[in-house]
Amino acid sequence: MFRAIVSSLLAAGIGLAGTSAQAAPSYDLLVGSYTAGSSEGIYRYRFDSATGQISARPVQVVPAENPSWLAINKKQTRLFVANENGPGQKDAVGKVSSYGIGPDNTITLISQQPTEGDEPTHVSLSTDGDFVFVSNYAVHPEGNASLAVLAVDDNGQLGKVEQQFKHNASHVDPERQASSHVHSVVSSPNRSHYVYASDLGADRIFIYQFTPSNAHYPLNPAAPSSVILPPGSGPRHLLFSKSGKQAYLVLEMSAQVAVFDYRAGNLIRQTIAGPGRRQRPGTGGRGSCASFG
Repeated sequence: MFRAIVSSLLAAGIGLAGTSAQAAPSYDLLVGSYTAGSSEGIYRYRFDSATGQISARPVQVVPAENPSWLAINKKQTRLFVANENGPGQKDAVGKVSSYGIGPDNTITLISQQPTEGDEPTHVSLSTDGDFVFVSNYAVHPEGNASLAVLAVDDNGQLGKVEQQFKHNASHVDPERQASSHVHSVVSSPNRSHYVYASDLGADRIFIYQFTPSNAHYPLNPAAPSSVILPPGSGPRHLLFSKSGKQAYLVLEMSAQVAVFDYRAGNLIRQTIAGPGRRQRPGTGGRGSCASFG
């Protein structure tokens, strides 16, 4: 079982059985971090659901460079991590890492690969678990922003980048949208074989058809190939409802949430909620929003 909490950047819970049928379950929480300061990487804490307490000290510290996003497979046996490295950092190469999760929840590194892009901010798994989708955000306009696709074998070993997709920027905001900034990539619900890339710099959600049987070219642009969003809104994270019939999108720059109906791979916009005030250049992100779950 999982529990998710907000702690620093991301925390994903790995379930542990309680001591008896009546006992409240406990969980391990994995917390990613930026490592430019004193942080060492990934921290594993114990969470007691009966008391609501998190252990004062981590039960495991996994050294890693800028593990800013964590994703766990459905079987809870593998952990995939976006290492948000880029120019000017201690490690200038953006990477994605895979880890094994042992029976006692010990985290062990399996493999690591370059993402062929800068500052990867998000990683997700395909519905079949055979591919990872990485969002190379690229902070600087001259950086390499892209959606990268890598294969994963049965042992959790990552292959090299199989595909890379780049998008055109909207240029509405001269500071934040001078180039593409792929912020997240998520798969459609109910195994309907679509993948959605939210690009903050393009003001679009790009849609790809997923063909798992095509090992070297699993993604291809769908028709239509994108959803156009309000100029300067800055799409960030897309979330599907539990039923799979709706989707919700955080618009970071306008501090809004867009609501869609989901039908056969298409996102049909119903409404946009929120103040709708686009950030002025140089405001330092005032009035922005990030994610939900």
